[in-house]
Amino acid sequence: MLRETTYDEVFDGQRHFRTLLDSMARPGRINRLGRVAIQPPGALSHAAACVAFALLDADVTYHTSGYGEQEDAYLRLNTASRHVEASTADFLFLFGTGSPAPLHEARTGLLAYPDASATAVLQVGPIGKSSATGGLQLELSGPGIESREIVFVAGLRPEFLEILAERNREFPLGLDAILVSPDDCVLCLPRTTKVAWTNL
Repeated sequence: MLRETTYDEVFDGQRHFRTLLDSMARPGRINRLGRVAIQPPGALSHAAACVAFALLDADVTYHTSGYGEQEDAYLRLNTASRHVEASTADFLFLFGTGSPAPLHEARTGLLAYPDASATAVLQVGPIGKSSATGGLQLELSGPGIESREIVFVAGLRPEFLEILAERNREFPLGLDAILVSPDDCVLCLPRTTKVAWTNL
């Protein structure tokens, strides 16, 4: 299993972490994660791996669904994080075309500690501002958005959005989501964001 040596935990990790922070603070804004010469195995995308490297360490846990043992071994080796069941994980790595069932089990935090909740990282298809992207048209509103934002996401089952809306009804409890595309675009859907969608 490959131990990545070209990923700089300080320079690359902080750069990607800042990108994720900006995306979470500005829902609807499509940012791009900078390329790094890493070689994630199997179905784990470059963008998902960069998110994992920026967010996972020995103090947090993760759950994967739809990935194989080689992807899990790669994440464990390169982040020192532990793979656990969905109900106890800090981060869930899922495919937007796969099963959304782990979201039903994910932690939504406690009233005293709403930040003790899980974040879902979803590998989806292209993300863009044009309907040519296909897939779903998302209309976003809420904090960090002046009025509304329209984005298009391919490779995402509507069931994911339905479950997120259901789990986020009792604010401040809820789940945050990070969507990553094959070309390293990232779109964040914090629990405060209201999402309406239309199939194209």
